[in-house]
Amino acid sequence: MGVGAVAESLARLDAGVCWAGLQAGVDDRGGWVRCADLLADPEAFGRWQREAAAVFGAGGDDGLLTGQGLVLDWYLAGVVLPAVGMFHLDRRVPRLAPEDVHLLPGPAGTPVAATALDSAQFRCLVDDPAIGEAEAEVVGGLDALAAALRTELLAHADQLVEAYAPTTRIGGHGLWGAVTDAADVAAMTGGWVSGEPARAADEIRLVLTGDPRWVGGSTLHEIEDARARRHWTRRRYSCCFLYRAPGGGVCVTCPRVSDEERRLQAAHW
Repeated sequence: MGVGAVAESLARLDAGVCWAGLQAGVDDRGGWVRCADLLADPEAFGRWQREAAAVFGAGGDDGLLTGQGLVLDWYLAGVVLPAVGMFHLDRRVPRLAPEDVHLLPGPAGTPVAATALDSAQFRCLVDDPAIGEAEAEVVGGLDALAAALRTELLAHADQLVEAYAPTTRIGGHGLWGAVTDAADVAAMTGGWVSGEPARAADEIRLVLTGDPRWVGGSTLHEIEDARARRHWTRRRYSCCFLYRAPGGGVCVTCPRVSDEERRLQAAHW
């Protein structure tokens, strides 16, 4: 893909994210997997889940559930972050069709190392400096752009849930909870990159509405920790099941964690 608005926005987002690469088009590193190919091969998800469970030392059915929860989160993070991040940073929404998205899995037991978007098509607002690009489609206002992002996210998620459901004990509510969580996490990440977490929280609230597949609205909120410092955090709708692995514990975003415990944990951030 040549340099264009999508490539520029991904580069801007990538510069602020240290744990995963975000780019336009795949590079010459081996191991890239097109999402459409992965979704067409559920057994590939099974191998990925078992690998993750083994790395975390989790055995038996409970351990496999840990692998299933982690892989679901990793896949969704790889797909959702570039779209939500671009929406927040540059008011642009890329295509997220599975045939246009590639993931580069990380080493065993780690999240996706990189995401590459193939399509240069994007939707934007009328004041976007890139509206002259042939791939641009102008929409009428922020609400319409949020609706476009919602459509892209849910269309991809529909295919993921259909492919993933037969591979896991996680039920439909849990699967769609993970989709909802992924959008919230991506918005929080975008807010970290821009330095405007409150704006990111307001924007994702526009997206996480208007469709029953979302299991709830955004849970992004600000807390004061035990040292009287302010932090943005959230509460999960889904579960990664990492607490079932040996030595594992509950995440700070887990609904099992009380508000007071969250304040105490945040004091160490």
